[in-house]
Amino acid sequence: MDISACGVAGSLSAAPHTQQHRRATGLACRSAARNSTAGGYDDMPPARVMLQQSASDRRGILALLASAGAAVSLPASSAAAAAAPARAAALSPLPVPPLTETYVNAEGFKFNYPPDWVVAFDRTGSSGNGAVIVVGDFRALITVSVFRTTTVAEAVLRAGLSEENGYEICVEPQQRQAMRFQLLRSTIAAPAAAGGGDGAAREAKGSVGAAYDFEYSLESCQGEVEEGLGGTLRCLGPFNNVIPSQRRHHIGRCLLINGKAYSLNANTPEDRWVQVGPILQAVVDTFGPA
Repeated sequence: MDISACGVAGSLSAAPHTQQHRRATGLACRSAARNSTAGGYDDMPPARVMLQQSASDRRGILALLASAGAAVSLPASSAAAAAAPARAAALSPLPVPPLTETYVNAEGFKFNYPPDWVVAFDRTGSSGNGAVIVVGDFRALITVSVFRTTTVAEAVLRAGLSEENGYEICVEPQQRQAMRFQLLRSTIAAPAAAGGGDGAAREAKGSVGAAYDFEYSLESCQGEVEEGLGGTLRCLGPFNNVIPSQRRHHIGRCLLINGKAYSLNANTPEDRWVQVGPILQAVVDTFGPA
């Protein structure tokens, strides 16, 4: 079965299952990403669940993007559907601009980005889990953020990131917030991609082991999710009205630095991915220890 089957399993991840069940779903998706196979998922009974967002930083960022994402939502009319192939054919990747701006954070990481991007906020020196820096081209609906995770198990800090624990630390918190979720890539990056240099040089900078790279598509709802028979989901507003959900394409990299995990997440609306994906990948590739 195609890896897109993960999207079906992920679409139900917002339901109030146990942590063990959600982790099992994530592991199944990772297996599908490696082996291009996926299992089925039983239909759930009708339920209405309110999506919970565990971190105020993530909630603020998603709210910031909600109105912008709605502005580029594709019409649902038959005429628009007929025009979709022509629009898709007209899209082509934009050239990657020079990444002349370098952001260096005192907590031990850095990355490069284009000169016309702006910094939305910088919370260097804050504590706990949450966003440290958010930059982007917000007119083009491009957002790049770095999240800090302080609750990293000692065993992970000693052994370094693996595909399993990298997913649990850097991707699973996002999956829990999703209306629908599809894992596209889950890999351990080569040491050279985790900031360059040999292992001793990286440890001197406080970085442990290789990096974990990920890619996924996520559909989020800024209201309440209603689930019906057959897994049909609707995004409802405060007056029980259907409101647009937002689907974005994410890529990123996760590193262990000075006893914490730092995850750079670059994302854009799904229908913009063909155009700006190479730019986001170029930014992700620069993320490493400072």
